[in-house]
Amino acid sequence: MLTMKACRILPTLWLIGRVGALCTGLWAQSSVNVSAADRAEPAIELPTFTVQDSPILPEPEAWRYARIEGFEVLSNSSNRTTQRLVEDFQRFHQALVLAWPAADIPSAVPTSLILAGRGNKFEPFAPHINLSPEVGSISVSLRDGELSAIVIDLESTILNLATPEGIEAFAAQAPSDPAVEDGGATLFQGMPNFVVDHYRQLYREYIRFILTQSQPRLPAWMEEGLAQIFMRMEFSPTRIVIGKVEDPNEVSIEGAVEDRDFNHALHRRALMPLQEMFSVTRDSTTARNPLGNRWAKQSYAFVHLCLYGNQGKYQKGLLLFLSRLVGQPPSEELFKECFGMTYKQMLLQIRSYVDFTVYKAVVFQTKKGTKFEAPPKPVFRDATDAEVGRIKGEALRMAGNKAAARMALIAPYIRGSRDPQLLASLGMYEYGEGEMARARKFLEAAAKENVNRPRAYLQLAQLRFDEAMRKPLGAGWQLSAAQVSNILDPLFVARGQTPTLPEVYEMIATVWSKSETPPTAGNLAVIDEGVQRFLKRSDWIYQAALLKQQYGFLEDAAVLAEIGLRVTAAPAERQRFLTLKASLPPLAPPASPKSP
Repeated sequence: MLTMKACRILPTLWLIGRVGALCTGLWAQSSVNVSAADRAEPAIELPTFTVQDSPILPEPEAWRYARIEGFEVLSNSSNRTTQRLVEDFQRFHQALVLAWPAADIPSAVPTSLILAGRGNKFEPFAPHINLSPEVGSISVSLRDGELSAIVIDLESTILNLATPEGIEAFAAQAPSDPAVEDGGATLFQGMPNFVVDHYRQLYREYIRFILTQSQPRLPAWMEEGLAQIFMRMEFSPTRIVIGKVEDPNEVSIEGAVEDRDFNHALHRRALMPLQEMFSVTRDSTTARNPLGNRWAKQSYAFVHLCLYGNQGKYQKGLLLFLSRLVGQPPSEELFKECFGMTYKQMLLQIRSYVDFTVYKAVVFQTKKGTKFEAPPKPVFRDATDAEVGRIKGEALRMAGNKAAARMALIAPYIRGSRDPQLLASLGMYEYGEGEMARARKFLEAAAKENVNRPRAYLQLAQLRFDEAMRKPLGAGWQLSAAQVSNILDPLFVARGQTPTLPEVYEMIATVWSKSETPPTAGNLAVIDEGVQRFLKRSDWIYQAALLKQQYGFLEDAAVLAEIGLRVTAAPAERQRFLTLKASLPPLAPPASPKSP
């Protein structure tokens, strides 16, 4: 059990709460009657690849594999380094969730953690990191649809500071250095190296990963400030400290530049105007390279001041400012309404806070004689050829390195692997490349082996739907019962897997809208389920309302139109819901409670 010694709890940062369930319905699975003959499954003939497809087949790579909570881990670093880093990461995650419950969000996407420790294995991801909004010089976070990956370069232990931000950071720490005094002409000859802390870099990428799951997304400066705070969290078996700032008088490692806290990093450095700080976007070069970056440190200082400084005076203003930014861009007028001061006045407060940091960190302490429960130790084994190809291939595809991604995925298949997860990844890769015939074969084979990959079933259903729509067998160019069932089968498998994909429900609605046989209320209960799960998707609510209207469930359609008006503020979207509502019978007023 925890006791808290600090005077305040971290403020909640999930600003937009979930809208309550506004409609109910039976949770019955859709079904249609189809004969056994119609449902007979033909044999699946998998694609073949010729020598021309793969002129040089690489040798299998030696990697280690483990599963930990929320992650598949792939590492080619030494066993000792890998074990220590992953165990530490598990303890960090445990401490983070205990101290910041909002971080305990089940991952909405399958995630891979790739630790590149030797053989320059990080390089294939690096040339393409500009396609990702969250990157660092020795790490990259990738996300695409329902997949994500964090890749860490454990082989690099130092970074070259030959960047504008790096030069500025070095200049701030060594203003009298001749390399700085001559305007940087000799800077590259004598500039010290930047020390890499792989543990903190992994923490930072993980914090960014968590924040990407918050909807709506927080501004880039807020995400960076939180990442900088939590990556510096101190934790032990009995104690967790969040918000602690280093002593600015501590001496850095001789001959090297470290990633210091804001009170040291911004010492004697000019601050950027707040409008400029607020205007930095997540996909900008500034945000993607935070090491030694003035914007990152100033964001850190501002967020830290609001959360821990001045006895919590600015906490309310920060939360109000963030909530207002959901629907409008930052402006000084808006800032003044929230904080009661101008940009210039707040910049003076940040300057003072950097020079004289007075704050109160949050401390969580176990009761005397107790410790936090240790997370289970990761169990590593040699990765299979299919695991290496699938995990690397998916990450390389997300990084934009398609040639390397295709080779990574195809190589184990050519060597004979028929792992269902690999087949699903191959099918989705071919689908993305427009090779629909190959994609269909891979996805059918993966589905036959009951692969756990909802998007694979979704894409298989799309391929079956496209084929059926080219030759519909029902009256009036509609889909027959057998065709509807054939398409819905993989969709209902996907519905039962995680993560839950909104596109699955949208596809189910599309299929029923093309059905020769009108669906029953029980069939359409799955639509109600989808509405409850994805209330914030106004396009989906509108599609569901039209489907209900199409088959005569007019009261349900009217309810959905009302829901759409509640969850959207965009004028064009509201207008279409208003038009739909006007075409439907008005809802009956709620019955008055009976008198006793």
